[in-house]
Amino acid sequence: MILAGQNNLIDQFSYRSSQPLASRVVARSHLQATTLDGMKTYLAHHLAIAGIEHNLFDQTALTAIHQGSGGLFRKANHLARGSLIAAAAKQQSMVAAEHVQLAATELI
Repeated sequence: MILAGQNNLIDQFSYRSSQPLASRVVARSHLQATTLDGMKTYLAHHLAIAGIEHNLFDQTALTAIHQGSGGLFRKANHLARGSLIAAAAKQQSMVAAEHVQLAATELI
């Protein structure tokens, strides 16, 4: 069985009520936040999976997604999706930082 969760999952294991489960965890791993280059590669990979052959995010958008997500992929997915929608709503073919900022306000 694999348990995956937010950063506070490890904290939850320190409570007395969680000790029986925590004692059975054999290995633990923590994913670190990615770098800006890692985020660029990650987003390009997902665009390629979707069949998009060119980058839809300009450098300001990549930086905004990286900063806004803290380098965490799940948050980056939400920001990227929201910023793509914001750019499409304005009939723009490239996502810029302004679209990411708009997506961030919609997500909060």
